[in-house]
Amino acid sequence: MNTIRANSVTNQSVQFQVLNEGQCREIVHAAFRVLERTGCDVHHERARKILKDAGCSVDGIRVKIPTHLVEKAIRTAPSQITIYDREGNPTLHLGNNGKSYWSPGYENQYRIDRKTGEKRLTVKQDVYETGLVCDAMPNIDMCTGLAYISDCDPRLADVYETRLLLETTTKPIWLWQFDIENLKAQMDMFAACAGGMDKFLAKPSVVAGGAASTPLCHAEDTLEKVMYMNEIGIPTPYVVACLLGGTTPVTIAGSYVLGLADTLFGLVLGQLINEGCPYLGCTWTDMFDMSTMALSMTGPEASLGAAGSADLFRYLDLPFVVHLGCTDSPILDEQAALDMGTQILMGTLSGGNICQFLGFLEAAMSSSLESLVFCNEAIDYARSIVGGIEVSAETLAEDAIHNVGPSGNFLGEEHTLNHFKERWTPKNCVRTTYEKWAENGKKDFKARAVEKVDQIVAAGIRKPLAPEVLAELDAIIAKAEARIK
Repeated sequence: MNTIRANSVTNQSVQFQVLNEGQCREIVHAAFRVLERTGCDVHHERARKILKDAGCSVDGIRVKIPTHLVEKAIRTAPSQITIYDREGNPTLHLGNNGKSYWSPGYENQYRIDRKTGEKRLTVKQDVYETGLVCDAMPNIDMCTGLAYISDCDPRLADVYETRLLLETTTKPIWLWQFDIENLKAQMDMFAACAGGMDKFLAKPSVVAGGAASTPLCHAEDTLEKVMYMNEIGIPTPYVVACLLGGTTPVTIAGSYVLGLADTLFGLVLGQLINEGCPYLGCTWTDMFDMSTMALSMTGPEASLGAAGSADLFRYLDLPFVVHLGCTDSPILDEQAALDMGTQILMGTLSGGNICQFLGFLEAAMSSSLESLVFCNEAIDYARSIVGGIEVSAETLAEDAIHNVGPSGNFLGEEHTLNHFKERWTPKNCVRTTYEKWAENGKKDFKARAVEKVDQIVAAGIRKPLAPEVLAELDAIIAKAEARIK
């Protein structure tokens, strides 16, 4: 007689894998060869000197990096990074652990106004409200302003955003910055909230990254900011914008090779500056719609590309960032729900460390806060799936089945009372009849999401900063304003 043994692992996690170990090895080795054979243009004199002193070949601005330096950098970079909240509590645990954390996008110029439905420039109030919504949404793990503020001196839009987010949320913040001076002002703000720079650096509540704007080309201003973050030990992603058929080969595998070469350049430089400094890898997968030649951030390739990127960085045992949770649709509609929902499920199943760009509409041109309410619900849904199924003596429920027997029901059973709250419960979705829905005003998901945002904004800041800290933040703003005049 055959005996079937149940898998007794509790909550065995579900995970989606695109690339096997052999494929990851081929892609990674190809990226190594690009760095060693083709090299990259480095538009920063000090960076070139650091690389040359370490044994790289430097000819003008062209730098070729030997494989052994890349392999050493991979070994010395931390495989685990902890990000803290504003109050110093460990919040994000990044690394090869299958966990995924979610964040809105950044540098977004337009907002779809939830009152009028019209597209307009983002203003300070939008950042303030975004901070409140992110803070209130339990499945949004990091905060950004989801904006490019228009009602201030544009040269300080990044600094104003940081000030508003620190006031409205305790969650970790993803920063963008125009230049090194603005970045230093932002760091001063975080230090003010932490009670000093040393305390902040011991428990960083921020991720701040730089981006290579063109393939195998590393700009001076980007490197200036990244090198500063490497020096002080801030968790730093070296972001690479891979546009299939545009800035990279049209094939996803070819895009990985070029993207990895670019982001691994950032890894090598960072480890040479400050061995052991935290680093996050990144190989985004965006596309041209070849029929319109417009940027597209959704479609099967986007989700597939992000999942494969997760496999690559797990193979390298490095923390990483992917971008998911956005849509090409100009509004929150059924198309947006398809795009965002699919990407959120794929990002969660593939264990993307930081999954960014929640709330982005029309391929990152605009955003909406009601989109964040949808994303929060979709993440909650996806996390419930990834949690897996517990198989144990308790969940097999043999005693409950025996007690009820044939033709019974389990509604009154103690086993049901003990476990029914473990089931997923919708927050903004509804489970009702058409008639009851009509009685409540025929409100669709978007209308209910707008009401939710209004409630959050009306409730205000949940954990205010002390007045003296707010005054210190305002003093930093004033100093930055005086600097640019």
